[in-house]
Parts: sequence; C-alpha cells; structure tokens
Amino acid sequence: MDPLTKSRIQMFGVWCGIAYLATVFIGFGAFAGFIPPTAPSADAGHIAALYLSDHTRIRIGMLVLMLAALIFIPFAAVLSQFIARIEGSAGVLAYTFLLGAAGNMVLTFYPAIWWLTAAFRPDRGAELVYLMNDTAWLQLVGGVTVFLAMPLSVMVVALSDKSAEPVFPRWCGYANGWISLTILPDQLLFFFHRGPFAWNGLFAFWIPIAAFGGFFIVNFVVVRQAIRRERASILDSAEFPTVHNR
Repeated sequence: MDPLTKSRIQMFGVWCGIAYLATVFIGFGAFAGFIPPTAPSADAGHIAALYLSDHTRIRIGMLVLMLAALIFIPFAAVLSQFIARIEGSAGVLAYTFLLGAAGNMVLTFYPAIWWLTAAFRPDRGAELVYLMNDTAWLQLVGGVTVFLAMPLSVMVVALSDKSAEPVFPRWCGYANGWISLTILPDQLLFFFHRGPFAWNGLFAFWIPIAAFGGFFIVNFVVVRQAIRRERASILDSAEFPTVHNR
C-alpha cells in the first residue's frame, strides 16, 4: 500500500472518533431518550412503564449505540498506531491504550444489549425490567475504569515524547490527565440513589460525559494535525500536485 493511501485511511480512522461520539449521542439521547438518564431512585413500576411506552424508540436507539461500537474501532487503531510509533514499537503504552479501547467498545455494546432485552419484552414482570435497567446503567456509567486506560496512556506518552514536533503536545497530555481525574468520581455511583453521585447526577454523569466527549475531540484535533503534516511531507517528497488536505 502506498504512503498516501495509508494516510487517507488514517484520516478516515481519526474522523471515526467524531463519528463515534455523534452516533453515541444520537442513539443514546435523540432516539432512546436516555439523556437525561432515568433516575436510580425511580421505582420498578415507573421504569417498567417507561419501557412499555417507549420500547420501539429504545430499541432503535440501542441499535444505533451498538453501531457506534463498530465506528469506534478505526479511531482506536489509529491512535494506538501513533502511540506505538512514539514508543519505537508496539510497547506497553500502545497495548494499554488498545486494551482500554477494547474495553470501551464492550462498554458501548453490552449495556445496549441489556436495554434491548428489557425493551424486547416490555410486558414482562416489572422487577425483571428494573433489574435489566439497573444492570445497563451501572455497567455503562460505572465501568469507566476500563475507559481510563486510554486517556492515561495518551497522557504518559505525551509527557514522555521529547521530539521537536510531537503528535501529542504536552498540553494534550495534561488535558488527558484532567479528563481522567474528572471522570474518576463517578465510581461513587454504586453507593447513591440520589444526589450528585447517583448515576444521573453531576459528578457521576454530567461531568464525566463532558470529559468523555472532550477525550475524543482533543485527541482528534492533535492526531488529525499529525496526519496532515505527514501527508504534506508525502506529497512534497513524491512531487505530487498540490492538493488541499481535508
């Protein structure tokens, strides 16, 4: 494969990060109506009634969310490739990032299965629907520790890279560190049904979801810039006609 084609595939991969983010919010929020989240303090009857009235919309939204898990894969592949280059080979940080990405893919896909199961037979016992709803929310929001492998890997590689023109500048490393810190408090959601640490609260949902989006936007910006620089170098060295990068 020629270098220019590789560059185009990388550009496609990095744009998949933005497409993933958009697809998650479209499926999760616009279709399923899970933004804002259902309250963990709601009783079984209330949750069961929600699935009875909105089961088709929830199914569509969860299918879109499952599609997002697929869209995420090329983005993770591109970032892990750049991290491996900085390490000099596929080292600890590249593998840590890639395994964290695999965890994020699972956390995108499997909670959707629980919501789909609850919506598949919404007339079943209210307590069963209640259990599946709890399982999905606790897995999606509470499983963030696996996701943290990605921003933490980027932080370490950014702060360790001494090259003149790093892919991940130092500010990007600090940003990924702050993203990790702002997400961590959501682990307290397992202890609260109400308040800022419940799964629909400020510190368990709203701040982490903003940080989650920030991870994709920040790293999209810096990796896209790196791909554009590489593409310009390829075009110059091969004496291709001047073209406008995307």
